[in-house]
Amino acid sequence: MKVSIIVPAFNAESYILDALGSVRNQDYEPLEIIVVDDGSTDRTVELVRSAMPEVLIVSQKNKGASAARNEGLRRATGEVVCFLDSDDGWFPNKLKVQVAHLTENPAVGMVCHDWIVWNPTEQGVYQPIEPPFFKDSEDIVADESGWIYPQLLLDCLVHTSTVMIRQDIVKQAGFFDTSLRNGEDYEYWLKVSRLCPIHKLSGVYSFYRLGVAGSLTRNPLPINYEYEVLNRAIAKWGKEGPDGVCVDEKRLSRRLTKLSFDFAYWHYHKGSMAVAKKAFMQTLKHSPSKWRAYIYLVISTFRCGRASTTQVSR
Repeated sequence: MKVSIIVPAFNAESYILDALGSVRNQDYEPLEIIVVDDGSTDRTVELVRSAMPEVLIVSQKNKGASAARNEGLRRATGEVVCFLDSDDGWFPNKLKVQVAHLTENPAVGMVCHDWIVWNPTEQGVYQPIEPPFFKDSEDIVADESGWIYPQLLLDCLVHTSTVMIRQDIVKQAGFFDTSLRNGEDYEYWLKVSRLCPIHKLSGVYSFYRLGVAGSLTRNPLPINYEYEVLNRAIAKWGKEGPDGVCVDEKRLSRRLTKLSFDFAYWHYHKGSMAVAKKAFMQTLKHSPSKWRAYIYLVISTFRCGRASTTQVSR
């Protein structure tokens, strides 16, 4: 089974060869590796071309990760597709295990697995991952496998660099939403969960490098994308999966409350009072009894008014 691997890369010279090296170490054939250079201004392309000439490099103007993955999907010719972010990496046997699982389970359209979050030291150094943290298993996580649309409404159980998806499911699902600056992967997995069963392996076959400079996880945005993606999914597909199983309403309400409150709280402490005010109001829509949201709403409203008065007086 031919595997196409799509690697979006923007100014990724620090880690791109580590990521691609983890692909080379898979000892799997046939492979098709597609690096989509998203307008890099550093040595990303030069390093890849020199170290791994077998890699197909596609260059485009800087359009974001969604557009880069979409360009990779247009070029992919494999029966299955994997995604690997340029600062992440894979452990050995990932591809063999996932291909075997899809071969043995023809009704499953996508398989993912568990992963490790790799945190840097206070000095920003990524120490080697110790073997005791590694878990190798082909067993599935039962409560996170199957028609998992309701579970995905409660949590994004899928990390992009863990995914292997059949090409025919990709063709049905289409492309990543380029209007989303963040959360586009979550939106895609929700879409896929409407089309086919998804299995999650309990084995740890990848790492996610947390805290990389310039990443969106370090620089939260003024739009609560995860909240927006979740609400869009509910509006479009409702709260019931294709198999008839409905999400737990109380748990969903708690999730929406937490997403909106955490977003509001962060912006409140960053001084973005207008953004915080709107998000605290969303919080109270889902949980009218959350008294902390009332207090912060009053304060942020007052500070918004004071800021407006100051601007007028100037």
